[in-house]
Amino acid sequence: MTNCSPVKYLLKELMELEVVYGYMLLNAPTEEARRMTELNLMTVRNTKDILTKMYNDLTGDSLPLMGEILEEIPVFAEFMEAARYAFKEELQVIHLLKELYLATESCHHHSIFGCIVEHQSNAMRLLYLDL
Repeated sequence: MTNCSPVKYLLKELMELEVVYGYMLLNAPTEEARRMTELNLMTVRNTKDILTKMYNDLTGDSLPLMGEILEEIPVFAEFMEAARYAFKEELQVIHLLKELYLATESCHHHSIFGCIVEHQSNAMRLLYLDL
């Protein structure tokens, strides 16, 4: 994979999810919802670490600071509204990870496949919260 812009785009999506899950943690209506949100947030952070390492391995460079490229994240009136938004974002991340999987060399497939499975679990946890 010579063009690393898919990795940068995925990292931007993950940063957005990190903010959404942060809101959800602060506004979780139950302890169970809070625990599930924490699991999802851990997955997002783990995937960010894996993709950052992959970017460094592929380019030999560090990623530029990406905080300023975050698009506006909607303001949520309630936890479930944020959960619905997170569900759609998780589906987008799964799609982007699949595209990255298909575009990378096989030495990265194991890591990317693991991320795909973890984000599918995130989406299922959100569904469990009864979106």
